[in-house]
Formats: sequence, structure tokens, C-alpha cells
Amino acid sequence: MRQALTWIGVAVLAACWLPGVGLYHLPDLAAWCALALVGSAMFVPAGHALSARPGLWPTAKSNREAYLVAALGAALLAAAMWAPWPHRLGLLMLGLAAPLHLPFLPRFVRALGWALLAAGLVLVVQGLVVVGYVEWTARFCDLGVWASRLAAWAGRWLGVPLTAGPQTINLQTMRQAHDFGISCSLLIDPVSVGFLAGGLGWVLLESWAVAGSGRALRSAWRRGLVLLATWAICLPLRAGLMFALYMHRVLRTNYDAPLDAMDQFWSTAVLLALQAAPVLLAWRLVRVAEPAPAPDPARRKEASDSSLPRRGVLAAAMAALACAAFTAAVLLDPVGPRKAGRVLVDEHATDWEPTQRPYDTEWYGHLSGYNYACIYDYSTRFYHTGRQETAITPAALAGCDVLVIKTPLLQYARREIDAIEDFVRQGGGLLLIGEHTDVFGSGRSLNAIARRFGFRFRYDCLFGVDSVFDDLWTPPLTPHPVVQHMPPMDFATSCSIDPRGSCGRSVITGVGLKNLPADYHALNLYPQVEDRPDMRYGAFVQLWATRHGAGRVLAFTDSTIFSNFSTFEPGKTELWMGMIEWLNHRNEVSFDLRWALLAIGAVLAVGCAWFSRRAGRGPTWLLCLAGGALGWAGTSMGVGAYSRAAMPLPHAQRELINVVIDRTVCDARLSKGGFIGGKSDGFGIFERWLLRLGVFTRRRAGADAFRGDLLVLLHPHLAGDQAWRDDLVRYVQDGGKLLVLDSPRNAESTTNLLLKPFSLAVGPRVPGGALDAVGCGADQEVTAPESYEVIGGRALATMGGKTVAAQAALGKGTVTLIGFASRFNDDQMGATGDVQPGPELRKVFNLQFSLVRHVLGLPADRR
Repeated sequence: MRQALTWIGVAVLAACWLPGVGLYHLPDLAAWCALALVGSAMFVPAGHALSARPGLWPTAKSNREAYLVAALGAALLAAAMWAPWPHRLGLLMLGLAAPLHLPFLPRFVRALGWALLAAGLVLVVQGLVVVGYVEWTARFCDLGVWASRLAAWAGRWLGVPLTAGPQTINLQTMRQAHDFGISCSLLIDPVSVGFLAGGLGWVLLESWAVAGSGRALRSAWRRGLVLLATWAICLPLRAGLMFALYMHRVLRTNYDAPLDAMDQFWSTAVLLALQAAPVLLAWRLVRVAEPAPAPDPARRKEASDSSLPRRGVLAAAMAALACAAFTAAVLLDPVGPRKAGRVLVDEHATDWEPTQRPYDTEWYGHLSGYNYACIYDYSTRFYHTGRQETAITPAALAGCDVLVIKTPLLQYARREIDAIEDFVRQGGGLLLIGEHTDVFGSGRSLNAIARRFGFRFRYDCLFGVDSVFDDLWTPPLTPHPVVQHMPPMDFATSCSIDPRGSCGRSVITGVGLKNLPADYHALNLYPQVEDRPDMRYGAFVQLWATRHGAGRVLAFTDSTIFSNFSTFEPGKTELWMGMIEWLNHRNEVSFDLRWALLAIGAVLAVGCAWFSRRAGRGPTWLLCLAGGALGWAGTSMGVGAYSRAAMPLPHAQRELINVVIDRTVCDARLSKGGFIGGKSDGFGIFERWLLRLGVFTRRRAGADAFRGDLLVLLHPHLAGDQAWRDDLVRYVQDGGKLLVLDSPRNAESTTNLLLKPFSLAVGPRVPGGALDAVGCGADQEVTAPESYEVIGGRALATMGGKTVAAQAALGKGTVTLIGFASRFNDDQMGATGDVQPGPELRKVFNLQFSLVRHVLGLPADRR
């Protein structure tokens, strides 16, 4: 029964990674904690049994062993503090377990130490495998025809009428044919992979503890082969059971009801339940390791006195260096020397997302927002940016460092593609920006170029598994240089990249996603959002980087987010600048450093294993684990520091006015993914319209809020801490400009608290009426709803004889307080960014422009 509980624990811990990392669903802290706690508790009986063995410290009686215990625990806990959740848990368990194995401690304490050690080791191994699984399935989404034949055979053996095709597995039912994609996630699920990895980790640990170091590897080898064989047998049977369950649910669905049975394939409960067979077979077939004969006391003393310190330390050092080499191979992408920053945007092959017409105060409607004018203008502040409006030739690319090709609608001629490939080979940077499916032929045009570099854009759409139109990407612990300056970012609707085994790397890997192929019956090829058997789910590549000769290529999959209506939302401008800056560097070496680092790591790992085997029984393997954890943590930090130093944010070369929308004391509703809800508490249109004045917006919180020329507070209702309020005063004194918009709609206003140092405040309510804003340059009368009277400062606007907007100076800066902010709420501004304003609404827009021009000191004709 002890062994059965242990294998159940391995399976439960394997399942905890699904809610932990959000591979199929949004991360669920409660589910992760519950599964991790239950899975870890299953190791307590095994820990009690192992506590009867000599343990990690068979002769620990001197200060040397005590110091070693402290160092081990401290090393593992230090590495754990650097690791992100949920990967941190395993290292924390190992760090806490190290001192609990000393022989003079009570047996129940040592039993707890063994349980923590076993569960922690299983979690660490599973965590590493989960990271690899995500990257592998994102790169190699589909398996070969062999997988479909194997799964179809298993299904037929269970009575499910499956037919294997070259790219699909077909299931015929009364209502329709169900064509399943041959994906890794469908046939080799992450819980099964985690069970195998965690099981192998447990086998090695138990073999080491029971059989001793001399026989541990032989025992673990035999038991590991048995576990692998049982797992391989269960895998196709598990797929057959999934198809059987799917068929059962489909056949029991009422004829008039929609078919919706795909959710079982990403259900944590179902995937965990299907581990029952591997658990049972592992319990019955993977025998307990045979205990080693008691060693001769003299030899044991000799080993403890000499072998452990020297060989154990050597093994730990090699483990640290090996993990450092492997970590660098995965994370390090050398930045290289910077180029001159000459950026060329191709406009010849497309009239979609154009850059030519400026986003100003005169042009409104859908097309005014659906173009790249703002991001192009922003790029010109940092780079020498131009447009390519004729066919691409070598001469046109001669004075270019970065070529941007976005959603092309025309097919490129072969000579143009040859010119682009030569440009990259000679050191140029190429940015390919695609869109969902093959809308308007853009995918085919891009793939004619992308195939030269070993990858392609898939003709699909990506959606969230849980929330269809939510696709939030958060940068990892050590991000690629392209995304190192990014906050979390929302995608719109992207396609995915098929790397086809090319020697590049995924810069953005999205999880918790599912895809649908193009619908060629729709004008824009956008498919109806539904769960279908031919969809893939799990992890997808959304930004791909590769090198070619002296140059490099980036392929991004969501052109929409760089449109005027979306590009200044969090993360999107930072992504654009990161991509351009990365491509504005040249490769220093012509070979891939990853292979050299992997080879060095492999040699060091072999040396570590050799010294560990000769070090004798004791804590050598835990020393190696601690050394490896420190090697990973140190290299991860080092790579991040190198990337930040080698590729900092570029400095503006000409006038750049940044308007910061505060998110410290304000959380008013703003646009998300370019969409504005038209709500009465929203300021999405007000924020977007700021771009029409040639200024650039960003949302910031905390100290970052003061890194702009103008700070805007929209309906402030939080107080912030005293330090932040003091920084606000210093910001204005040093020349910063502060604009505060408040109104009676903001029931919990903190304006008076925030503006007390500036001698400004909101007072009684003022009934709605005609607004006179001549003081800020607005010469047209606007009707405003109920407002606040503004007390103090110089009047800028009045209503009914009461001041409703005023400005005060402090030091070198100014503070402007608006009491009629509700006039700029989305429901009062046309509800959508696509609005075509009539004469009255144009007056409201012009009022906003006049106010902002006045606050920033811009000329009245700026637009």
C-alpha cells in the first residue's frame, strides 16, 4: 500500500502543473495548492520507510557535516527564491528537507524529511519536463502518421471505429464525421509526461536510498526501464479511452443540441483519472529496490572521512557548471553590435495598415484607427524611418538596416524574395508581421518569404481555452532581449508560427490557447468560435526569432495590436521597439552557440555522474542538486543582466512628448485589445484621442508614473501611500505637469487628498449647463453634465458662474484640475473609437484638444 500511495502521489503532482502554469486553463491557485498538498502527503508513508535507512548523513557527528547541512539548505532555498511559482515549491521542499536527515533527530522528523525530499525532487523533475513539454509542443505541434495509426489501433481495440489518415484521425458518428488533429497534446498529454518524469525521479531517489550508491544506478536503470515500458503501453490505450469517452458523449447528445464534447481533452480531472492504469501497473511491476548489504565499518569510515568531501564537492561543482551551460544554451541569445538604425517599412505590397496619413484631429472613423500611422511616427523619434513604395530591389535595401513587411496583400516576385534573403544574409534585420488565418492572402505572401528561413505562418486563429477573446502573455523570469522591457500584454487575435524544426527560438510562447483553421466561406476567413476535433490546444509560438548568415529574422503573428487604436496599450509599444532594436543588431558569430554550450554541459554532466558514483553513500546527489540549482539561478540572473546591458532601450533622437495615464490611484476603465465598451465609467476614447495631438500615451503605476511630460489622473479614488504622494509633489516642483479629471460620478474621489499640497480642491456640485472654456483656448460652447466646482488656482472654465476647471503652479510645474470629467466619459464621447462625430460631438473633441494643448503648452494649430 505504501508503494501504491507513492505512485498516486506522483500522478497527483503531475496533474498539479496544469492549474499551476495555466497550460490549458487560466492559472488556478486554489486547485494547484490542493493538488500539490495531496500529492506531497502521499509520500509520507514512503518517507517513514526510508527513514529506517542510514539516510543522507550516515556518520554526521562533527561540525563539518552540520556546516554542510546548513550550506545545502541555504543553497537550495536561495535558488528557490529566484525561481517563479509554481516551480519554487519543489526547491523549497528540498531546502527544508536537507537538515531533517541528521541521524540524531527523531525518526518521525527524518521521515518528514524524506517525504519532503521525495516530493520536492519529483516536483523539480516534473517542473523541468513541463517547461520542455511546453516548448516542444509549441514547436512541434503535430505528430506523424505513425501516431495516428497507433491511436486508431488502440481505439479499434476498444471498439471505437477510428480511421487513421495522413494528418487526422477520423471518427464517424450518426451526426457527422469527427476529424481529430494528430497533435502532441491529444496523444501525449502533459500529465502522462509528468508522471513518467516524476516516476523516474522517484525510482532514482529510492534506489539511491535503499540500494546504496554502488548499486543505485543499476537498480534505477532496471526499474526505470520497467516504468518506461508500462508507460509506453498505457499511452495509446489512454488515447483510445479518450476517443471512447468522446464517442459516448457525442452519441448521448440530443440531436438538436450542439455537439460540445472537446472539453474533456483539457480537463485536469479527466487527465488525472486516466493515470489510474499507469499507477496500478507501476505499483505492481516496478519493484522496490533491494537493500544493499551492510558495508564494512572501516570502509564506511574511510568513505565518510575522505571520499565524500573531495569527490562530492567535485561532483557538485560539475553539476553547477553543467546546469549553467544548459541554462545558457536555452536562455542566451547574443545581442551583437548595434547598427545605424535605418528602418524601412514596405508599403508597396499592401494598402492594409498604411502609415502615410497622420492620425490627427480632423480624420475620424474606422480607417483612422486601423492603420500604423502612430507607431510609425513613434519609430521616427528613435530611428531613421522611411517607406518603400516601389518593388523591393537590392538597391532599395542598400541603405537599410531593418526591413518591416506587414500584412502584404500582393505576392512578392521571386527577385524581390531573393533580394530580401540576400539582405538578411549580409546582416540585415527582417520583421514579418502576419495576421490571423490567411486573411486577404497575407499569409501566403509572408510564407513565400518565411519558407526561405525555415518556418511558416499557420492559417489559423488562436483563442483562449477558458475565455475565448482573452490572451494575456506575461514575460518569463529571464525573457529574450526582444521582450525584456515588456509588461504583460494582451493579444487581439493572432495566428501561430510553425517552426518546422528550424534552428530558431520562440520568443513568445502562448499557453492556455486553442486554434481554429481558416473559414474560407467568410470574407475575412475568420472562423466561428467553437470547440472542434480538428483544433489544436495548449502551447503555440506567437513570436519567432531566427538567424540567417549575419542577419536575423523576427516573425510576429498579430498585426492588429500595432494599429492606432491598440498600440499604446501596455506592452505593445515596448514589443515593437524591442523587435526593431533586436533587428538593429548584427550577428557576431556565424555558428549557433547553443550546440557548443550543450556539448560542454553534456561532458560536465557525465563527469558529475562519475564522481557522484564514486563518492559513496551519503548526500552527494543532493550536493549535486544544490550545485545545479545554484548554477541555474546564477546563469539565469547573469543572462538577464547581460541582455539588459547589451540592449537597453533606445534614446529618442527628436521631440517625444509622453503622457502617462496613472494606474496607481486610478483604475478607470480603459480600452483592452483596442475595444472600448462605451461605459459611463470609461475614458478609453479620451486616452486614445490624446494620440491625435502627436503625443504618445502609456499606462504606468508607482514610481514609473512620474517618467513622462504629463501625468493624467482619471477619476482618482485611491489614496496611494505617503511616499507616492510626496513623489507627486516633487514631480510637479521639478517641472512635471499634472492633469486631474474628476466629477460627481466618482463617488469615492480622493482628489482633495492628493491635491492638498497644490492648494486645489473640488467643492460643491454644479448643475449641468453651458460650459465656457475660453481660458484654455476653447472658443466653442459645450454642454456639460453635473460637475464639481473647483476651488483655488486660476480659472480655465466656468459653468453657471462657477469655476469648474482651474490651474495652479508649483515650482517649475503646473497642476490642472477639471471638475467636469464625466463629459469625457466614453458614453459621452461617442461610445466607440470608430465614431464619426457630428457638429456637437466635434465640439467636445475640440474641447479636449484645447485643454491638453493648454496644459502641455502646445501651439493651437498642433493636430
